Amino acid sequence: MKDEAEVAGSQPPMGEMPSGWRLLGKWRSSLWKLVWKEMVSYFLVYFLISVVYRHLLTLHGLEVYKEGFEVVVQWLHDPPKLQLTFILGFYVSLVVKRWWDQYIKLPWPDEVATFLKAGVTKEVGEPGENLRIRRTVVRYLVLSYVLCLRRVSTRIRNHCPSMRNLINSNLLREDEALHLGNEDAGVLGQHGGSNWWMPLKWAIALVTQANTDGSVNCAPIYANIVKGISEFRKSLTGVVTYGYVPVPLVYSQVVHVAVYFYFYAALIGRQPIIREDQPLHGRSSIYQDYVSPFLVIEFLVYFGWLNVASTLYNPFGDDDDDFELLGLINRHIKVCMSIVEDDIEETPKLENDAFWTAPSGASSDWHPTFLKSMKSGEIEGRGEQPTVVTL
Repeated sequence: MKDEAEVAGSQPPMGEMPSGWRLLGKWRSSLWKLVWKEMVSYFLVYFLISVVYRHLLTLHGLEVYKEGFEVVVQWLHDPPKLQLTFILGFYVSLVVKRWWDQYIKLPWPDEVATFLKAGVTKEVGEPGENLRIRRTVVRYLVLSYVLCLRRVSTRIRNHCPSMRNLINSNLLREDEALHLGNEDAGVLGQHGGSNWWMPLKWAIALVTQANTDGSVNCAPIYANIVKGISEFRKSLTGVVTYGYVPVPLVYSQVVHVAVYFYFYAALIGRQPIIREDQPLHGRSSIYQDYVSPFLVIEFLVYFGWLNVASTLYNPFGDDDDDFELLGLINRHIKVCMSIVEDDIEETPKLENDAFWTAPSGASSDWHPTFLKSMKSGEIEGRGEQPTVVTL
């Protein structure tokens, strides 16, 4: 079995991007995966037009059509500049900012769980009542999270298309489902069509009752719990608002019209023209080959940009770059339930830390530092002081 450090070292750090050919060789979420279908279709049409021009229109009696085609090629070869770089760049930057803002607005229930753990601790009722309160509040937060994101996320809506699925997952009880009412997919997109906020109302009522009963340690803790739940609701509202206020349709249409018109014109305007003043084997053209490599690069860049914007426009779908919401929800359940558990026996004992202990012969201004990773026994065997890196 491999050493744990060796296995960990084989995994790239989170967020690290490969470089060089390794970067270009990636397929998932890559430029090649986004544009290969459009590119193959486009250049099949391009080469079909080229074959017709080079072989069919050169036949006897079709010279007039060949001359007319060449006039059109000359006319479309240098069309007015549409400033595609500016139009696409601004549009993509807007969509990417929107994409990132939606992720930033996704709330994390960890803060509320931490306040619950620290604040709801006084046993005034039956044993285990405080733990039940903390667990139930966390479940209500996650339930509200799921109900809200069902409105905008195709992945979550497919995972739990009906309230029965939520009941079967034990995230929702039968009696709670009756209070929530109709949460079918047909009404989720309407204003007021979902009662996703209601579990948060139950959570606040539960915490308020616990405070009244004396289970909460002090008033500031109670205020922080309520504030955390309110911020959780505010963040969910911000996320779902993006579904109601999309990027103006006319802006998206302008970008698509500009790109498609440019490359439709290029189907004719970038065709190499045969010059009849040279023999067949020596004929030259505007571009010496059938297709200019710059047209290929332009297609990759512009359609890549356009597909990036289309992919990131709604990050709550099933594309490669969409948010992994199911994994995020499971993470929230696992972490927050672990936070609110009664785990006194699992907490490490308070002891003197070797981290704070100065080694023999240390200077008067010695302070703890983060040691370089070294295998066990490597320092002791040499009797040397370890190399340190100051943070």
